[in-house]
Amino acid sequence: MNYLKSIVVISISFFLFTSCKETNSGPKEEATENATPVAKLETASFNIEGMTCAIGCAKTIEKELSETEGVQKASVDFDNKLAKVSFDASKLTPESLVKIVEATADGKTYKVSNVKASGNKAMLLVQEPEKEKKKIKKILRFR
Repeated sequence: MNYLKSIVVISISFFLFTSCKETNSGPKEEATENATPVAKLETASFNIEGMTCAIGCAKTIEKELSETEGVQKASVDFDNKLAKVSFDASKLTPESLVKIVEATADGKTYKVSNVKASGNKAMLLVQEPEKEKKKIKKILRFR
């Protein structure tokens, strides 16, 4: 009887060890025909003037940005008057983010400045007219 039990135990363990092995030891390849292309993620940061409170203003702007298609993450810091947004550059631009923020509320309350974006797209959207005129004059002098 012990001999029979030993053979049964060995047979079952052999079956379990050999049946759990995968036949293909390499990494599995998934079908790529219906695969979604990887998003071109970028980050943008900018200052927001005109916010008067953390709960109303900052959270409203943060919500507007977060609900925008293409935005992965948005955070607005009321104390530093700073917004940071991670977005899909194939769907949005830093300029479109600025328009979303400035259109929030009545469209006149919030003003964006000092826009910086990753991927060599750093820019300053709001410049003083005096500085802009001086730059144009310098460019024209050198031509």
